[in-house]
Amino acid sequence: MKSDPAADRPPADPVLVEIVEGTLASVEKEVETAIARTSRSPMIRDAHDFRVGIHDRRLRKLTGRSYSALVHPVARDFPPETMRPGDVFFHNDVYESEGGIGHLPDLCVTVPVFHDDGSGPEVVAFVQAFGHHDDIGGACPGSMPPKATSVFEEGLMVPPIKLWDQGVPNRAALRIMVRNSRMPDSLAADLDAECSACLMGARRLADLFGRYGRVAVERSFDAVLEATTETYRREILAKIPDGTYVWEDYAEHDGVDEPQLHRQRITLTKEPDRLVIDFAGTSPQAKGPINHCGDYADGNFLKKWLAPILRNLADTPERMAELDVNEGVVPLIEMRFPEKGTLLTPVFPAPTNARTFVILRLLGVLAGALAKAVDGYMPADQETIRYTGVFGTGAGGEPYLMREVLGGGSGGRHYADGEDTIHVVPDSRNLPTEFTESRFPFIVERLGLATDSGGAGKHRGGLGYEKHIRMLRDASFMSIADRSILSCWGVKGGRAGAPFQVTIDPGGPDEREPGGLVEAEPVRAGEVIRIRTTGGGGW
Repeated sequence: MKSDPAADRPPADPVLVEIVEGTLASVEKEVETAIARTSRSPMIRDAHDFRVGIHDRRLRKLTGRSYSALVHPVARDFPPETMRPGDVFFHNDVYESEGGIGHLPDLCVTVPVFHDDGSGPEVVAFVQAFGHHDDIGGACPGSMPPKATSVFEEGLMVPPIKLWDQGVPNRAALRIMVRNSRMPDSLAADLDAECSACLMGARRLADLFGRYGRVAVERSFDAVLEATTETYRREILAKIPDGTYVWEDYAEHDGVDEPQLHRQRITLTKEPDRLVIDFAGTSPQAKGPINHCGDYADGNFLKKWLAPILRNLADTPERMAELDVNEGVVPLIEMRFPEKGTLLTPVFPAPTNARTFVILRLLGVLAGALAKAVDGYMPADQETIRYTGVFGTGAGGEPYLMREVLGGGSGGRHYADGEDTIHVVPDSRNLPTEFTESRFPFIVERLGLATDSGGAGKHRGGLGYEKHIRMLRDASFMSIADRSILSCWGVKGGRAGAPFQVTIDPGGPDEREPGGLVEAEPVRAGEVIRIRTTGGGGW
């Protein structure tokens, strides 16, 4: 076995640390830009619902601009010493992803980075991309059936596989995946874009190792993560009084049972040098698809998913924006999960396609616990995600699917109103009207702010969207949306924001409200779909 180059390293050169950190950010952005420019599906290219992450050979996430999936399942099934230059790995299996993939439409591509110090190429890092794709099979267009009772109804499951072997694509595997999709051309193009972009990113990182040497670069990686750990310990954790704080909130329906409260509870304990997050009291796993597999790899994904909430304790908004969330936050957080069979510890084959109901609610639950710890000096509850869209047949007989992620209002803060129409998925955005009207049989008659949707307060909650779509052909409406019954709560007396609402044919003879979880609500040509997204709570 080869010796570990990490042993007995000298201290990192601070100038090189800055160079390495800047290079990581640059490569991450370059890979994302390449995917956005060469992909084909509206969800990836236009809505930008995908993420890129760079990880070191110890599987630690080095970049912190956004969350990402995990390399753990790939390294588990394909030991790095067996990998070769030109290999590309793929997976989307929720239960085989170590918690890094939440539902099957999130397809994940992983490319190892190699460096040869004279004794043969060795894996020194990984470039990874995962994103929400239009369709991967399953019971309904979009692969998010709201009435699913097992993961087998949600689409094609692929455990970690080698999609490219030393530069040669596995055409058989690609053909299987594309054959299972209702949007085969978009899926094929997206996968090509993601594989090619990650391979390009791997070359960029290999150049970094070639220029400065493996020992110096890896020592810089350590310094980047150590700086994050120390910064959060000094600037964030120090502001939380030692003690125990409890908060809970609820998903309101699961698509199968009648609406009911599906509890998510956090008991937050602040110890002198860390946070303990205990999920005891979380409700049993749901029959419908709102479950999330969080209890893998010691909760590694959830630690980095929840950590951005801690940034609200920074001294200023400007300082908050400077704080990245990389693997450096992981040593500061311990997670304790309940036994198998809860919303966060579901048992295979429980469905998961609407798991956003749970993991996005957890952001607010942690914020609520922190608000109790710091006398309310945290933002009120923020918007959650929702997928809305229409599908049907175009004038030429071709099938189509238009789906987008519309944002909503963030919570009011102790120093300012909440922000309007934010997207909790970083860099995501609504689809451009010019694009959708030219491609799909409808007209966007209005896209603006939902008046008075933010909760009242000294600092009001942010406003949600209001969007009116007039269908030109008969179609079906779909929605995967939470907060259609319960609202975003306020802090320190601030009022709740307005909930999510969809009205079809508003003011017309067949006005109706289909609710938040809808698989295929018929919409006739000429009818308007009015969508109002959630407003944030007031402060």
